[in-house]
Amino acid sequence: MTSCTLTDARSLLEPVGEGRTLDDLLVALWEGLGSDRAVECPLCEGEMRPVYGAHARAIGGECATCGSTLQ
Repeated sequence: MTSCTLTDARSLLEPVGEGRTLDDLLVALWEGLGSDRAVECPLCEGEMRPVYGAHARAIGGECATCGSTLQ
């Protein structure tokens, strides 16, 4: 599991790179994973694939390159 430490306390609604907010980024990741699609890992730009639990819906994602998870 990879952890991340934020050094600058910013609002989730402040634009970060390309005018997108952190909220925009997380919503896009969840929408892709929830649609059973691989998405671009926000850390390494590798392929983050959906992870499934006991049911048919994705419960998160895992990057095939760096191993980061989103749950």
